[in-house]
Amino acid sequence: MPTLIASTKKSEYSVRLKKFYSTMSQAVVMYSSDHNMLPEDWAMPDNNSDSIEEFWQTHFAPYFKNVISASKEKSSFTIARDGLVVKFSDGSSMSMTKSGVVDILYDVNGDKAPNAWGKDRYIFLINKGNFTVYNWTYDIPNLKPSDGGEAYTKDLNDRKNVLRLCKYDPSFCSGLLLLDGWEFKDDYPYKI
Repeated sequence: MPTLIASTKKSEYSVRLKKFYSTMSQAVVMYSSDHNMLPEDWAMPDNNSDSIEEFWQTHFAPYFKNVISASKEKSSFTIARDGLVVKFSDGSSMSMTKSGVVDILYDVNGDKAPNAWGKDRYIFLINKGNFTVYNWTYDIPNLKPSDGGEAYTKDLNDRKNVLRLCKYDPSFCSGLLLLDGWEFKDDYPYKI
């Protein structure tokens, strides 16, 4: 029975991640097409809730059909920041904040436990209008391999490298899932 429950949860999470990633990616394309504008020409928001809410309402909200609410709140990635929390009808939620880029935390089951990176929370970003999985390529050479193996590389298309990075820091797991077509493979390092 526990195996069946885990399999069902993995399937549910996979579907939600695929849908979220697809909808966000399509919104970038559709907004750009509708406004005859390249994504890199988008005006990025300031680091305050009003600006982030306007950014969401302008660029993404029109392309999401399953939004229950969007509210300005403090959101926390590693530190509390002004942001926007969007709740979806399937029970998932998204927090949008601004650092150097627009950070997006997608939680596949909203406020339900475990609320942990790589288990039910995944990180994405918007940089100059481009939506992608969250990664810190500029920090990778400075990371110390926890498995005692070879150094990490900036090649985020190398599944072996990204799997090791996901084990090292679960914020890299959205990159691993993207490479795996949003499926939780047998070697996925965190119990779902």
